[in-house]
Amino acid sequence: MNNQSGFTLIELIMVIVIIGILAAIAVPQFVDLSTSAQNSQCKANQGAVDAAASIAYADSAIAGNAVFPTTLTGAMFKTGSVPTCPITPANFSYNNTAGVAICTTTNHTR
Repeated sequence: MNNQSGFTLIELIMVIVIIGILAAIAVPQFVDLSTSAQNSQCKANQGAVDAAASIAYADSAIAGNAVFPTTLTGAMFKTGSVPTCPITPANFSYNNTAGVAICTTTNHTR
């Protein structure tokens, strides 16, 4: 008597099919989470730009000339550089009359 043990071909195919179904469900959710995280980072960076512009505005108001800065410089931020969009590494479009940053990739303000 030959006593062999192991999995049949049908059992192995069923396991592969189940893993494929689980992967088909999990992968789109992971991609959506990545996009959501990048959008959240973009909004956070816009908030940092807005806050830096507001601080510069307050400093100029104390000095008697209340205007938003005309350009953003790295000296305005703790990291020493102007935050960029995580989706496409580019600086934000900065509106110096309102002191707000606009992401050129997603075209939305905070």
